[in-house]
Amino acid sequence: MARSVTEWVGKTHNSPIPKAVQLRVFDRSQGHCTLCSLKIEAGQEWHCDHRIPLKDGGEHRETNLQAAHASCHRWKTGRENSERASVTRKRAKHVGITRPTSKFSKHGRAVSDLARELHGQPGFERYDEARAEAERRLR
Repeated sequence: MARSVTEWVGKTHNSPIPKAVQLRVFDRSQGHCTLCSLKIEAGQEWHCDHRIPLKDGGEHRETNLQAAHASCHRWKTGRENSERASVTRKRAKHVGITRPTSKFSKHGRAVSDLARELHGQPGFERYDEARAEAERRLR
C-alpha cells in the first residue's frame, strides 16, 4: 500500500514547485500532456500548468497543477490572457471607461497640424501671427 502524502500548497504565488511535486504531477497525468493528450517524451520540455490560472483566482497547490508540453502551455496562457483582456475591455466599455484617443492614426501619420509641426514633417511651416498680419496689410 502506498504511503499517503499530504498535498503541497505554495506559500506564495511565486513559490517554486518542488521537484517531488513535479514528479507526482507528471505521474498523475501518466506522462501525457493534459492539453493535447500526446505523450511527453524523455528530454522534451514540459511545464506544470495551473488548471485555473492564479490570475483568475486559482490556488498555487498540487491539485491545481497539470502536466503540459511547453508549447501547449504557452498556447493556453496566450489564449487565457487574450480572453481576460477582452473581458476587461468589455467591462470598461460597459461602465464608461474608455482609452484615451491618440493624435496619430493607426499608420503613425500625424493627423493634425500641431502634430506635424511637433514632429518636423517636411512641408509644414509654423504659423506666425505677426507674419500673417503683415501679409494681410499688404493685400
